[in-house]
Amino acid sequence: MMRPMSRPPPPPVPSQSVALGELARAQRRAGRSAMLGLALLGMAAFASPLLAYREDLQNAREEVLGSLSSQARVQAEALGVHLGLLEAELRRLAENPQLTPEDGSSGPEMAVLDSAFHHTQLFSEGVALLSPSGRRVWSDPPQMSLGDSPLNTRPWFRRVLEEGVSDISLLEGKDGPLVVAVPILRTGQVVGLLVGELRAGARPLPGVQPGGADMTLLVDESGQLLLPGPSPRFQWTPERAARMHLLAEAPGPLILDGKRMLGAAAPVPAPVGVSGMLLAVLEDEERDIERLRHRFLGQFLFHVALLGSTLLIFTFLLRRSYHSLLAAEERLRHQETMAALGSASQLIAHEVKNALNGIQAALSLLRPAASAGEVALPALRAQVQRLGHLARSLLSFGAPPRAAAVRRACELRLLVEEALQPVRLLPEAEDVHVEASLAEGITVQADPALLVSAIDNLLRNAVEAGAVARDTGLRSSPWVRVTLTREAHEAVVRVEDNAGGVDPNLEPRLWEPFATARAKGVGLGLPMARAAVEAHGGSLTYTRLPDGSCFTLRLPLETTA
Repeated sequence: MMRPMSRPPPPPVPSQSVALGELARAQRRAGRSAMLGLALLGMAAFASPLLAYREDLQNAREEVLGSLSSQARVQAEALGVHLGLLEAELRRLAENPQLTPEDGSSGPEMAVLDSAFHHTQLFSEGVALLSPSGRRVWSDPPQMSLGDSPLNTRPWFRRVLEEGVSDISLLEGKDGPLVVAVPILRTGQVVGLLVGELRAGARPLPGVQPGGADMTLLVDESGQLLLPGPSPRFQWTPERAARMHLLAEAPGPLILDGKRMLGAAAPVPAPVGVSGMLLAVLEDEERDIERLRHRFLGQFLFHVALLGSTLLIFTFLLRRSYHSLLAAEERLRHQETMAALGSASQLIAHEVKNALNGIQAALSLLRPAASAGEVALPALRAQVQRLGHLARSLLSFGAPPRAAAVRRACELRLLVEEALQPVRLLPEAEDVHVEASLAEGITVQADPALLVSAIDNLLRNAVEAGAVARDTGLRSSPWVRVTLTREAHEAVVRVEDNAGGVDPNLEPRLWEPFATARAKGVGLGLPMARAAVEAHGGSLTYTRLPDGSCFTLRLPLETTA
């Protein structure tokens, strides 16, 4: 008989997975670039609040120093005006001709002094009239303290006597009240002194009242601390006095009592004869920047949270996209492999089928001539049938599922029985007990030939596995059980056996083409069966039993309108 000409294989098709792989690699490179960009953006985002904090801190420091400078000038002017008023009040009385301290006290002098300074509000500690030798001539109150040391030993007392000018200083050179001393001049000679004493704490002076800066200091020309307000807890040194004078030229930071302070100073416009006094105002820098620090921390945490959430979202999306591309690449590669295998299997099966047709035709003409022929001829026919089944499997594997085009209502029990008939005739079925329990009245929309082929593959595999289990001594009485039931809206066909189950090493690749552990199998039955069932909208799954396997086929029942 004529051998049909074989068709040449189709030309190779460019691989889509190669292009997709290039796309995946490009996306990985883009992802790395994006991550690098996000890292740089993160550094900028983290640096932004830090730079803003430093700028805000510098601006706040300059603003505080500007405010302190203005405050120091205003308070120094107010204090100068007040001290000028005190000096002027004492000078006005000192010019009264009735005051002659060197002659001792007299009635007219006492009357003038009592009238001018009795319970005066200008000097909190009192007012005293002193002789040139330092003797108290009069004071209000009478017990007014003039210190412990002799008056004629004090610098301010000697200066007033020697120079005939007013002076403002401390009573005894440290601590104590502030003294305003005015000379009483007669014919150019100092004949006595009027001295007024006051404390900043008893009656706050203008410029040193509470509620302003954290600390107010009044320093004289020699660097002596005249009016601390409040009383400082640190030791006053010449270095600190010099620093106060520098603050008058350039306000800035300094350390006092272990604290970092911001300060400014201004000269006090003192009365005639009094010069060089300096008023300094100080504030705690740490307290001023605390608010800025909290704001910076809030901004920094906000930037961290914003950037962190952006990185997480971007990383999640990038990873999902990357894994999607990998999955798509794997699917395309698998499809290309299956297409190539399908083309090859069709070509091989076509050639094998043609050869088998010729062999089968030749065998049909042979008659056994002897007893040996009676054994050899059926064996040849069995091998031809086996090769024919292989060729049909290869052809079915290469052909696309056609269930959607030829579906019709089918009694599923009849399809299972149709698949059982050739399986019962297998040589292996003689040693395996095949049991069937099939419910009636279960109808599905299906391609009968495709479903019968799928069920045949499941039954054939189970019977062959049972025969192998018996030959190897694993099971003395192998069996195969096929059941058909209705569950909810599905028809369920189960094929069970006690042949020990699928090889665990093969189980992850159970549904892949050409994956088999049997010497007689080619590994196409299960993939073809699953493809046929899924083409009908159903599912085919495998479950390992304690002594064997269970394949479950589910199909949707036919719906009635």
